[in-house]
Amino acid sequence: MKDLSKIEKINKVIEEYFNTNSSLTITPVKDLMPAFIKAGIFAKDVKKGLPIRLILRELDAEDQLALIPFVHAERHGEHTYWYFVPANAPAPDAPYKQEKKKPENDPIAIRLNSDETYVIALCDKVLSLTSDRQKRFDFLLGDLHKNGKKQTMLPVDAYYEELQLVVEYKEIQNFRPVAGFDKNNDEEEEERTKTVSREEQRRIYDERRAKVLPENDISLVVISYSDFEYDDKNKIIRNEENDLKIVQKALKGFC
Repeated sequence: MKDLSKIEKINKVIEEYFNTNSSLTITPVKDLMPAFIKAGIFAKDVKKGLPIRLILRELDAEDQLALIPFVHAERHGEHTYWYFVPANAPAPDAPYKQEKKKPENDPIAIRLNSDETYVIALCDKVLSLTSDRQKRFDFLLGDLHKNGKKQTMLPVDAYYEELQLVVEYKEIQNFRPVAGFDKNNDEEEEERTKTVSREEQRRIYDERRAKVLPENDISLVVISYSDFEYDDKNKIIRNEENDLKIVQKALKGFC
């Protein structure tokens, strides 16, 4: 491999990725393409990770895969499937595709891996407290249901009772219409009338939280996806060290 400087950059990105995502033991190489692009190693992605696969194939042909100690290759006849594993970790003892994984559309798995969950976990770490997630208050209510009688208690992303503090994380969906997205649950959706769009209802409820929480002596801190570095899908490019600094700044006065 001629360009050793590129290899050094690749190794640095992979190392930072596993430091940030310490629970991961293996990941397809395509998953790191956004980080490689951000680091200037590649200009763009092609065919879900082809640029990094081409480099790995070249190293493999020259018997130099050891230059990237994170590489794990699953070979099936003429086909090779490329993965990264933490440095010095033992080679997986079973094919990656045979690992039991939750379906990609599993709502629980999606929420656990969401940027909201990630950011609130950083808040917990900065404050050295465990938040009450999706907390509801009897004084923070949605609009009347269609029957004109019931009102749903609106959830907040994170509540710290010791500090009388609520933290709300705002994804891009909170700032512009996105087809097919709805953070509200079914009960809240029931409240929305046909004359009010989903995005408008979300804005109304955000404003209601901002007004009603302080009226009840609860501080509100809003953290936005745009406070962080994010990719072309408006998802946070996770770098815990840097992201913690952003959260610390947002929560200044409560730490």
